Amino acid sequence: MRVPARIIAITLIIGAFGGLAGCSMIATLPGITAGAATSSVTGNPALGLTVAVATNAAVDAGVKYVMKRFSAAEQQEIANAIAQSVPGQERRWQVEQPVPYGNNKGRTIVVSESVNALTTCKKALFSVEDIADGKTVERWYTLDVCKNGQYWLWAQAEPSVKRWGSLH
Repeated sequence: MRVPARIIAITLIIGAFGGLAGCSMIATLPGITAGAATSSVTGNPALGLTVAVATNAAVDAGVKYVMKRFSAAEQQEIANAIAQSVPGQERRWQVEQPVPYGNNKGRTIVVSESVNALTTCKKALFSVEDIADGKTVERWYTLDVCKNGQYWLWAQAEPSVKRWGSLH
C-alpha cells in the first residue's frame, strides 16, 4: 500500500517543528507516528487522531511511572542515610538506577532529632552533587524524616505520591 505524499509531508513538517521543541517532543513522536500510520492505512483521519492521542497518553503514563519510581528510590536512600545518623553526623548517600539515568549521590547532615509519643523525627540537610564546568557542585536542601513503623520516610507531602495514584 502506498502512503500518500500529503501524509509524508505533514509528518515531516511536524517532525521539523518538533525539533524546535527539544526533548519534550520525544514522548509525542510515537503518537504522531502511530496516528499517521493508522490514518494512512485506514484512510480515516479520526481513527488516526484517536490512535495518536491514546499512544501519547500511554507513553506519558509510562514515563511518569518510571520517573516516580526513580524519585522514590532516591528519596528512600536519603531517608535511610538520615535514619542511620545522629545529630551532627554526616553520611554519604548514593542511588543507582537500573538504567544509567538518575544515578545521584550526595551527603546528609542530621541537625536535630525530636522524640514524642507518636514518632521520632529528624531534621536534616541533604545535598545532591552535580557536575558543572568539570567541577563537583553540591546543592543543599532541608528535610524532615520520621519513623513510620520500621521505616523512615520523608515527612513532606511531595514524595507521598503513592497515595495520590498517578499524580506526580
